Amino acid sequence: MFTRELFARLYGVQPENVIDVIEYEQANAIKATIVRPIVSGDPGDSDIYGAQQHAPLLGIEVPLEDN
Repeated sequence: MFTRELFARLYGVQPENVIDVIEYEQANAIKATIVRPIVSGDPGDSDIYGAQQHAPLLGIEVPLEDN
């Protein structure tokens, strides 16, 4: 369910600007890498480390798997 298209829609970018979506099973985590509109540390950059970008993900409902 975690696709380039999903992240593009959530973050308002083109799907080709979502570089990769990686699943880390050991951590039960997903990582999406998205092209930054401003280079890290340049004037206007509001998140130098890119670590505060989780808000669009809060509305996702992930179905539970049947074990």
